Amino acid sequence: MDRLKYIAIIAVAMSFQQISFAQKNTATTELNEIDKKLNESVYISTNSNSYVTGESLFYQLFCINKATNETSKYSKVAYLQLIDKNKTTILTHKLFLENGTASSAFFIPTTLETGNYKLIGYTNWMLNKEASEYCNIDIYILNPYKDKPLNTISQKETAPTESVTNTNISFNLKNKTYKNRDLAELQINTGSDEFAKGNYLLSVRKADGFVAQKKTNFAELAANNTSNNTETPIKNPNFLLPELRGEIISGKIKSNSAETKNKKVALSIVGKNYVLKLAKTDNEGNFVFNLEKPNPSSNVIVQILEDNKQDYTIEMDKPKNSNLSNLSFPEFQFNSEFKQNISERLISTQIENAYYNIKKDSTLASTDTIPFYNKLSKEYKLDAFTRFPTMEETITEVVNGVYFSKEKNNYAIHVYDYDPNYESALPALIVVDGLIIEDLSELFQYSPKNIYKVNVVKGIYYYGAKSFNGVVSFTTKNGDYETKLKGSFIIRPELLRPQPKKEYFKPDYTTTKNERIPDFRHQLLWIPNVNLNDANSKIQFYTSDVSGKFEITLEGFSAAGKPVFIKEIITVKEDVSN
Repeated sequence: MDRLKYIAIIAVAMSFQQISFAQKNTATTELNEIDKKLNESVYISTNSNSYVTGESLFYQLFCINKATNETSKYSKVAYLQLIDKNKTTILTHKLFLENGTASSAFFIPTTLETGNYKLIGYTNWMLNKEASEYCNIDIYILNPYKDKPLNTISQKETAPTESVTNTNISFNLKNKTYKNRDLAELQINTGSDEFAKGNYLLSVRKADGFVAQKKTNFAELAANNTSNNTETPIKNPNFLLPELRGEIISGKIKSNSAETKNKKVALSIVGKNYVLKLAKTDNEGNFVFNLEKPNPSSNVIVQILEDNKQDYTIEMDKPKNSNLSNLSFPEFQFNSEFKQNISERLISTQIENAYYNIKKDSTLASTDTIPFYNKLSKEYKLDAFTRFPTMEETITEVVNGVYFSKEKNNYAIHVYDYDPNYESALPALIVVDGLIIEDLSELFQYSPKNIYKVNVVKGIYYYGAKSFNGVVSFTTKNGDYETKLKGSFIIRPELLRPQPKKEYFKPDYTTTKNERIPDFRHQLLWIPNVNLNDANSKIQFYTSDVSGKFEITLEGFSAAGKPVFIKEIITVKEDVSN
């Protein structure tokens, strides 16, 4: 699809956001025309299809165009759910997509029952369709701590683990046999730029699954998608918006005595890397925020910015439940070695969890720390100045171009204009850790020793649906400012937050630092979004204290949407010399 069509589709979809949430006058035929343009589908790949409680499930999600298998340019957010055989949602993940992909993981708790489960993947727009449109992956979870006897489960012989090749992409392994805690090395060779610029994940895991069914790969999923390429029409005009610009958070304000249209509402994700958004309600009191960047913090505050704010109540929209009525759960069969596999994995899991704090994955801090006022401000880091005991003295003595006034117990902060002969009647925008403060009494009671810096923007500042005479932004040392303000006009909603980016744990045995720590990893390597642009790059990982056959798999899509699944087997032998 060329760029002009892409821009046109976004313009149409964004115009829907300007109408109203109900969208009552929008013809369903128009919705289905947009659905044909979006044509989104989701694929999920996991590190296994059978798990023991206490293990972690790793996954990568791909949002693609159903017709071409190319990664989608449209939705920026996707969702994943774990569903049990009773069609109960166990967990839900929200994921920001980059180039149509996202990855995460979750720990499988011992509270789960043994049985069949599904992973469901979809975008906000796909919730307008039937559940058959969602991606669903079958997995089996076994809880050895429950009293279900394992000898009642039917067994099935399975073929030995075999390699899977592809003429366009292949592994180049330095060796195929290693000892415990050896350094393994591989390269990935691609025959063309199409495959070098694809979207892939790389996994190295012990081939000890106890479920006989083999894991479905992307080629099989794509073939099944093509054979069932029947469109489910959207029948309900009260549809969910596609999240084309980022995460959508919406709600409504209500009042028994006051008008609810054209009212200002603010959303703050309070913290060091804060988010601040302003919106105006429509004729029915609805508001919507678009968050372009992921912020996993749950410290969310929504407040009304009006003089008579006490007359209003805020209600956040609840997420729409996915339609699970047509889901069916297959009966799993188990391979002949399942008892031994479960015993080994149970012991390994217990040992690994005992050293969790040493081996846990790292959450990557966001690099997007540019505030909403960008680089317009003058910054005052208070440690560079004499520290004063009160906010009054700090503002007066340190922050140039700003002064405060006090009438009875009411404070106000003013920002001088660039023109010394002009002063606007508009109030200044006062922000602390991303939270807009209108009642400044509590701010002036706050200890300035907890303030890290103050940023000042002069002049008339337009933000969202409101104008201000300058901006004064306070940043605390810990990003933990808490307002004492309470009422129905300010709420702290429990919202589903995006999953943070992670760097998955890999041991380093080049030193003796970890040599005495047990290593019973069955998952030796997990790299989402493998970069294959450098043909000479090498991927290295260490084997563990676990011996046996390990599967190296690469799966995903080429740049042209061709499904890729290759697999190679390596053997780790116990070092009997020790």
